[in-house]
Amino acid sequence: MQNIVIFYGGKSVEHDISVLTAISVMNNLNKNRYKIFPVYLTRENKFIMPANYQKIDIYTQKITKFKPIFFNFGENYIKIGKYKKVKVDCAINCCHGFFGEDGTISALCNLCDIPLTSTDILGASTCMDKVIMKDIFVANQIPCVDYMLATKEEYNNKTLVQKIKQKFNYPVIVKPSNLGSSIGITKASDDVTLCDALEIAFCYDSRVIVEKCLENFKEVNIACLGNGDCELSAMEEPLGWQDFLNFDDKYTNTDITKKKIVNPKLPSVVKQKIQDIATRAFCAFDLSGVVRMDFMVSGEDVFLNEINTVPGSLAFYLWKKQYDFFELLDKLIELAIDKHKKKNMNKYTYSSGVLSHYKSNILNKYSK
Repeated sequence: MQNIVIFYGGKSVEHDISVLTAISVMNNLNKNRYKIFPVYLTRENKFIMPANYQKIDIYTQKITKFKPIFFNFGENYIKIGKYKKVKVDCAINCCHGFFGEDGTISALCNLCDIPLTSTDILGASTCMDKVIMKDIFVANQIPCVDYMLATKEEYNNKTLVQKIKQKFNYPVIVKPSNLGSSIGITKASDDVTLCDALEIAFCYDSRVIVEKCLENFKEVNIACLGNGDCELSAMEEPLGWQDFLNFDDKYTNTDITKKKIVNPKLPSVVKQKIQDIATRAFCAFDLSGVVRMDFMVSGEDVFLNEINTVPGSLAFYLWKKQYDFFELLDKLIELAIDKHKKKNMNKYTYSSGVLSHYKSNILNKYSK
């Protein structure tokens, strides 16, 4: 039986969604193959193992019954409380947003030599920052809507609104560069709403992305699974929203969230473009595990909007025709362990003799 750590929660605006993702994962892991060790990151980023961790109710109040969790760098073990040590065979990252999806959990697992089911530090961090992500799109000729970086310094100096107006005609979309779940995103149609949109976005991040507002488009999502090479899921088109899906649309408005078309009717040329772009982006960012890519489609024009390296519920709903949820989790664990084995075949140290050389020189210098 393999010991599986589940990371979830965290100091993130997507904390609650992460809890839902983790509970769905824990409920679908094969209990005959895996022993689950939940590592809940509190809103202060303390690592604990709560009692009754599979009950949603406990996360709506202060958790009083828990065991602290500790990691030792260089050892693939966790320490539960004061005494119990458990070897970790693999970890599943269910953290969304800052302090989890942004490469921090990947870094922790690297330092502890633990296989991880999601992408490594480079892909995680570059996909987290929307400006850097789109800079890489442009460098790899991956189509995206026109955009620009806006900084808090420019905003404080009162030069930003004019700079944006010189580049774009209204309307525009304003987003914090490092957030997800559509939090802090606003459509601006004039100077007043632009100022309001910037004020909101800068509450969440010091870097903001301003994008041309593409109108009369469809959103189409697809998931990728693999290490290097990737398998593609079914496509999905969310329905019943205006401009963009906000947080409530995604997670609380059941009238909207139920309105989705799996395998939407798209021209074959559009479907092919989505599949080709998704495959190229997966390789360009050196992604692994399961990721979801969100596209905007206008006529036959296809634009990659963003890449989610830890998608909600690990995007299992896009794989239903190919895998049951427990099969998808098995596949993710197998991919993570295989990636980890191959990575450990690389050499990371080098005996240079430099220290001995300098030690000898220093001794000779001071012995004279």
